[in-house]
Amino acid sequence: MRTRSPPAIYHAPPSPSNKAPPQKKLDSRSRLEDSGSLTPKATGPATPSEPAFQSSAGKSSKPVIDKESFQQILDLDDDGDRSFSRGMVNDYFDQAATTFKKMDDAFTKRDLAELSALGHFLKGSSATLGIARVQESCEKIQHLGNRTEPDKEPGPKEAKLSAEEALARIKSLLSRVKDDYEVAKKDLNAIYESSNP
Repeated sequence: MRTRSPPAIYHAPPSPSNKAPPQKKLDSRSRLEDSGSLTPKATGPATPSEPAFQSSAGKSSKPVIDKESFQQILDLDDDGDRSFSRGMVNDYFDQAATTFKKMDDAFTKRDLAELSALGHFLKGSSATLGIARVQESCEKIQHLGNRTEPDKEPGPKEAKLSAEEALARIKSLLSRVKDDYEVAKKDLNAIYESSNP
């Protein structure tokens, strides 16, 4: 005989008046800010001494890594132990490398549907960690793979892009997304190196 679980109880979402502010691990954040890893920069390309939390002229208005999103990942760690978030980041590195290879293969085969699916997949993983520029480029690849304009809302009778135009735009995005990924990877590794006691 199967037992039934108790019925779910509906809880109204907390209102601003009864919701306590989230607790922050100020000591870990302060340590990372003191190291310079979570300090946003105004503009310019990332250099070895500057983290990726900045804009790069001509590419995107988004930082390579969104510091607030990534701080939420760091907050999942136990005090003084970054192994949980580091594991998430390492898994992302493996996933991105595999996805980029699949994207290259799909591009060679001119498989727009596969490019769209892979863009969607890596967009979500990147968003989880706050890898903002990779997320942004992957979202554009997703739209272009569907032969739709990535920077505007699709209308009911909007003409689709030609396959050739979509592939040409994806080609430049693939190059950019890999460059942004490499900057993010370098800077994420630097964050973990600087947070080791």
